[in-house]
Amino acid sequence: MANKYNFQESEAKWQKFWEDHQTNAFDISDTNLEHIYSIDTPPPTVSGKLHIGHIFSYTQAEIIARYKRMKGFNVFYPMGYDDNGIPTEQLVERELKVNIREMERKEFVQKCLEVNQKYRDIYKTLRQSLGFSIDRKRTYATISPEVQQLVQKRFVEMYKAGHIVSKQFPSLWCTKNQTTIAQAETEEKEFNEFFNYLNFTLENGEKLVIATTRPEMLPACVCVFVHPEDERFTKYVGQTITTPLGKAVPLLADDKVKMDKGTGVVMCCTYGDEVDMFWVQKHNLPEKIIISRYGKIEHSDCAVIEGLKIEEARERIMEYLQTQPGIVVKRDPIIQSKKISERGKVPVEIIPVYQWFVNILDKKELLLEQNEKMARYPEFMKKRSNDWINNLERDWNISRSRTFWIPVPVWYHTETKEIILPSEAQLEKGFVDPTSMLPEGYSAEQVEPETLVLDTWFTSGLSPLINEQFLKRDGRKGERLLPMSLRPQAHDIIRTWLLYTTLQSYLRTGEIPFKEVMISGHVLAGKSEKISKSTGNAKVEPESLIKQRGADAIRYRTASGQLGKDMVFDEEELKKGQKLVTKLWNAFQFMKMQLEGWEGSGRSQDYLYPTDQRILGRLQETINKMHSYLDAYEYGLAKIAFEEFFWSDFCDNYLELIKVRLYKPELFENGEVKKNSGQKTLHEVFYKIIQLIAPYLPHVTEEIYQEYFVTNIHSIHKTPYPTTVIANETQWSAAIQTAMETTLEVVELVRRYKSESQISMGAELSKIIISCSSGERSAIEQFSDDLLGVTKAKNIEWIILDPSDKESKFGVACVLP
Repeated sequence: MANKYNFQESEAKWQKFWEDHQTNAFDISDTNLEHIYSIDTPPPTVSGKLHIGHIFSYTQAEIIARYKRMKGFNVFYPMGYDDNGIPTEQLVERELKVNIREMERKEFVQKCLEVNQKYRDIYKTLRQSLGFSIDRKRTYATISPEVQQLVQKRFVEMYKAGHIVSKQFPSLWCTKNQTTIAQAETEEKEFNEFFNYLNFTLENGEKLVIATTRPEMLPACVCVFVHPEDERFTKYVGQTITTPLGKAVPLLADDKVKMDKGTGVVMCCTYGDEVDMFWVQKHNLPEKIIISRYGKIEHSDCAVIEGLKIEEARERIMEYLQTQPGIVVKRDPIIQSKKISERGKVPVEIIPVYQWFVNILDKKELLLEQNEKMARYPEFMKKRSNDWINNLERDWNISRSRTFWIPVPVWYHTETKEIILPSEAQLEKGFVDPTSMLPEGYSAEQVEPETLVLDTWFTSGLSPLINEQFLKRDGRKGERLLPMSLRPQAHDIIRTWLLYTTLQSYLRTGEIPFKEVMISGHVLAGKSEKISKSTGNAKVEPESLIKQRGADAIRYRTASGQLGKDMVFDEEELKKGQKLVTKLWNAFQFMKMQLEGWEGSGRSQDYLYPTDQRILGRLQETINKMHSYLDAYEYGLAKIAFEEFFWSDFCDNYLELIKVRLYKPELFENGEVKKNSGQKTLHEVFYKIIQLIAPYLPHVTEEIYQEYFVTNIHSIHKTPYPTTVIANETQWSAAIQTAMETTLEVVELVRRYKSESQISMGAELSKIIISCSSGERSAIEQFSDDLLGVTKAKNIEWIILDPSDKESKFGVACVLP
């Protein structure tokens, strides 16, 4: 084999090897739940090519999967495709240059399925090229017939149990994507707006000033409110007040009015925001809906803005009001935070539409209780979950006015409008599409189909159940797999995927969906700029990086972050991963050369040279640290612990210290015994090094294992993760560690002398003169053979310092030949 590591050949070779040998396959015959470690992996949305941000979060979880497998767990690690919803529809429209509104539903769905398959293949290839140890037999798609059937069954069960209701209700509406959205599918964005101060007229002609950022909603004003304790305005409560457009409305009191916002007088419009909804319901106010589903003004009775888009209407009505005497008091520019649609990126409107909802507001306390039962890594992310639950303001809207989603399995009786569900027998045959199928026992004339579809989060919230059902389909018997062991996910979907999975699991079984949750951060293209497919701000595609740098280098970089923290992507950082791969390979070449002809015997089992004792002690410390960190999912801290040991203790110091002892044992008393000590230790330490880092660098470690260390265990990833070092040699005294630190001070001083003198590190010295205490001499003398070897000195001379001399200090002098 060539001495230079070729990552392109090696990575492809071992990926095929793992596939051929089913190294990562889950054993479905295993019924011992204590032995099973299951991961509920987020299925990527099929909306375009995966970017480097996806690679980071998926690799971080994959490192944990490999670690758990090496700890002896039967790892269930499936991964699917979230291939229905707005992102997929938008991808198809871009890819095929078609318009969803100009196509028959059946034709568009077929186009979506074709494009889906293309991108599934792309995702599959990318996952494999990164060495992901997912069980490829356990792959699912959220639009597959099996998943559609399971989801519709769950919908029917929840409806019958009273958890799902349908109603005409003011709903969050995305005017761009023409669908309702849930509260969790919104985000905040700041806009430049104006606080417009307008005069309203009381019955006696007196003026009250109202400040509003939405003057286009004046035609929809149905009431004016003040706070019941605001002494400025309580005398007006119960009167009628007239808007600038001449409409008379009641003036009422409500404690939701903020006295310190604007003027303390607020108009209630249907519907400007969530508070308007609350007031309309609480005070039984009428509706005046003027915003259409397309974001235009309609039925406003105001010719000035009728038919205009919302933003145009806002400007136009202010232009009109400014022409009317005594209406506009002033306009103050402000920065206003608004809810926008997560997918459409436009301000959300509130429009009454007929929709399906899961009752969630009455389950807040139950959700908080369930949230407490799941361990969170990092712990502070539990508060974020609790805050979101506490701040829920509306029930979960689970229906959408779209096409490529799972149909709501409902029909309506044409005369009575009664809701008709598919029978259990009908659902057992497969999923139903009400637009092309009939309920059992009814004719086409008797029913009307529901055309709404289910929110993709309703499906994703059932991912643990989907995983378990697919295992049963494949023949697994025994106890239920739920709750799963781990949910890895990013922090932005705490409010969606985590919340909805917790709710779905509780409603189904009363249990938590998983025992632990690992929250990752985002990868940023720049400061506070999340890398995403929608913005296209990823500068380099993962496929290109893999070809240039290798999968192991990329994987290593992904583990640099901290749990729950965002990190900026810097391609230069990938060089550190490449450097480690190269150093690991070069250290392997050195080890092979030093162990040539060695058969692992020939030395006394009760003898270890102090340098070897010390490296084994440091190895044990590193093993303990990495176990502790990885068990808490702190892959970044475990990586740092490995780096400190590998680069400093092993490469910079240990390998340099033992070279001469291994090259020329004849220079030392009992040299062969000391050489054997070094060889045995080098073999054991390096083997454990590649095992420790194998979850991070699966390819190069497999290459090394197969060339030199392979046993009857077919892959390094099936070997036990290190727990202890050589048997009966794990009790390393603190004195050995301290003594080595003192010895390394001598080595550093000699290196500094040679560097400053501009002579080679390999230059020989006639002697080194060490000034130290008698105790320090005793400590250093234990390592004298290795110290002479690494400094290339022929002799050591000692100057013992007088403890009473406060001016004397530890030092080293070098004498050239």
